[in-house]
Amino acid sequence: MTAIADFEASLSERERAILTERAYSATPRTQAEVAELLGISRERVTQLERSVRQRLVEVIEATPALAALSATIGRRAAPVADVAALITDHPVAGAPFGDAGVPCWRVVAAASGLRVTEDWIIRGPLRNVAETTRAIVAEATPGDGIAPVAPIAGRLRLSPDATERWLRRTGFEILSGKASGHALSATASTGDLVTGTLAAAGEPLGFDEIVDATAPLPRAEASIRNVLASDTRIVKTDRTRYGLERWNLPRYEPVHVQIGAIVTDRGGSAPIEDIIATIRDRYDISPASIRSYAGAGEYQTREGIVTRRERAVRPRRSPGRTRGLYRDGEVVHWATAVTAAQCRGTGFNIPSALAGLLGVGPGSPVTLESPLGPQTFTWASVQARSGSVKRFTDALGLESGTPVFLDFGPGSFDVRRARIGDSRSTAADVLVRLGRRPTRISTNRLLQIAVESLWLPPGSSREDVLKLVRLRKEPTLADLLDEALG
Repeated sequence: MTAIADFEASLSERERAILTERAYSATPRTQAEVAELLGISRERVTQLERSVRQRLVEVIEATPALAALSATIGRRAAPVADVAALITDHPVAGAPFGDAGVPCWRVVAAASGLRVTEDWIIRGPLRNVAETTRAIVAEATPGDGIAPVAPIAGRLRLSPDATERWLRRTGFEILSGKASGHALSATASTGDLVTGTLAAAGEPLGFDEIVDATAPLPRAEASIRNVLASDTRIVKTDRTRYGLERWNLPRYEPVHVQIGAIVTDRGGSAPIEDIIATIRDRYDISPASIRSYAGAGEYQTREGIVTRRERAVRPRRSPGRTRGLYRDGEVVHWATAVTAAQCRGTGFNIPSALAGLLGVGPGSPVTLESPLGPQTFTWASVQARSGSVKRFTDALGLESGTPVFLDFGPGSFDVRRARIGDSRSTAADVLVRLGRRPTRISTNRLLQIAVESLWLPPGSSREDVLKLVRLRKEPTLADLLDEALG
């Protein structure tokens, strides 16, 4: 191209430097930086740049292939043009401009006053174009913060693939799986992410499908489970599937609730086979699971007939037979270890013997006061559960695996770190493991404390204590007691 060669031959060293730093670069220097680089005033840089850009525009207009490219860029950069598509449609766009080695699309865009990056040609400041993009996305969002990519592509005049790339560039992410083809803000909360995913899918999804669809915005599976269980915008539509509340789909009821409804409808009792047939007609639940629920918790099955229990649920084990459970006067200590799920705020099961001591049962929740607010214990399905203790783990700086005691007093609850292994004597170590304060103590007194801690009858012997501790599968405590009691 003769016009380009003539143009480059006419450039002075200063003009060439100004073009390189101000027009050809993907990250242009400011006029002040160029002025300092060349040792001239900023006003002189402005004059030289205005002159050389005008001559560059004249070269482009005089070169048919570049003039056509300029017209295409002008049409497409409204407000952003995809460089890859431009090069495909105009091969000259990727060709080097003269001896500068800069692709023609970059030179032509710069001559037109447009901003460029490695992949995009942008009309106006990037911040303004990003705001325009967000406004377009907002218009395409029917609700739930999720937007289909197709209409956005139409507004931006980009291909769907280029639109997805541009949306990622401006703070959005594209969902996958059954929610593919939809954009969501990269800073969306887990709740908005899950509800948006369901809205994009337009149908109930299983947990694994939700995790797959949200993979571009990865969240901990426990966080997703917490949202599915607590977000009022989401309902369970089947044993393993979730939908949006606004869809007005029939809600899934837990098996024990379904059993209760059937038993009530039948006047207080119902054949187990009828219950199985009724539930399986609605949901894909195994007969074995239904039988299990019908014989646990508040229900009992006798001779094939399911009824509600007339007596309270009895613990599967007594307190004395329950590992990690110790009595201390009116206080009960439960020795356990913090789990990763508890650090994230998930509730957890408590031993049935402890539930019996607290009075927790079907339809009988218990709330205890603690230094960090009320702590609630409920009956869920066939077992007792505690609410979250995350506020305790945060306040105490506890990590997963840290040994702790959960202390239950008359109407009270607390969590404390278990100082296992810090004691200077075997007897003190025993006291710590029983949830007590370490102190110097006689052998007889230690035996009395062990007897009380294990719910043994007063006057029980050393052998009775050791036998029960081994039966509870607490070998370390058994060995320490054996040594301390002589």
